[in-house]
Amino acid sequence: MPLTLLPVIALALPQSSTMEDTLGVTTSTLIQWFAFVVAMTGLFLRCITVSFAPDGTSSRDTRGLRAPSLNNTGVYSVVRHPLYLGAGLMWIGVAMSMRVWWVVLIVGFGYWLYIERVMYAEEAFLNERFGDQFRQWAARTPAFIPRLSQWQPQAMPFQAKRLLSEHNGLLAVALLITGFRYLGDRFFGGQSWASWSAQHPDLIGLAIFALAVSVICVVVRRSPWMRPAEQPASLPNTAKS
Repeated sequence: MPLTLLPVIALALPQSSTMEDTLGVTTSTLIQWFAFVVAMTGLFLRCITVSFAPDGTSSRDTRGLRAPSLNNTGVYSVVRHPLYLGAGLMWIGVAMSMRVWWVVLIVGFGYWLYIERVMYAEEAFLNERFGDQFRQWAARTPAFIPRLSQWQPQAMPFQAKRLLSEHNGLLAVALLITGFRYLGDRFFGGQSWASWSAQHPDLIGLAIFALAVSVICVVVRRSPWMRPAEQPASLPNTAKS
C-alpha cells in the first residue's frame, strides 16, 4: 500500500519545498510538529491497545487470522479497530508533515479503501468464531470513531514486552517526516546536506532518537531473558511392572 502512494509523494515534493516561503517559518514549523503529534497520537493508541491485549490477539500475524479470545474491554470497549485507527492517524500525520492539503486527502482516502477490506474480513472471521458474543459487542461499539462514553476498564494486565513490536511505527514516522522534508528541499530547493542539516537539527535529532529506540527494542526482543522459559524434559519412565 505505501508503495502505491510514492507517485503522489513525488508530485507533492516540489510544492512541499516551497511551503515554508508561502506559510512562513513559524507557521510551517508548527504544522510540521502538529503533524508529528497526530502521528504520535496514533502510535500511542496502538501501544495502549497491544499492551493490554491477551496473547495471541492484536498481533502482527500475516499468515492467517486467529483469535483465542474476543477483545471487548479497555480500548476495544469504545472502538472495534483501535489498531487500524492508530495506524491511520500515523499515516495522516506523515502526510500532514508535507504541508500539502491534497496529499492528506489522498492518503486518508487511500488508507480507508485499503483498511476497510481488512476490517470486513476480520469481522467476518470474528462473527464465525464468537457468534452472538461478537454481534452484541459490534452492535454497541463503533468501528472507527471511538465512543468514549462506554469505556470499560481493561480486563488484562499491562504487558510491557508487547510494546517492543511497536518501535517500527516510531522509526517509520521519524524517517518519513525527516526524509520527505529533506528530499523536497534538496531536489527542489537546491539545499546541500550540510546546509539542510544545520537548519533542521530537530529533524536530525528525531531520526537519530527513533533509530536508537528501534535498535534497543530489537536487542531487547532478541535477548535471552525475553524468550519463554524452556520446560524441563520429562524423565524417562524406568518402572517395570
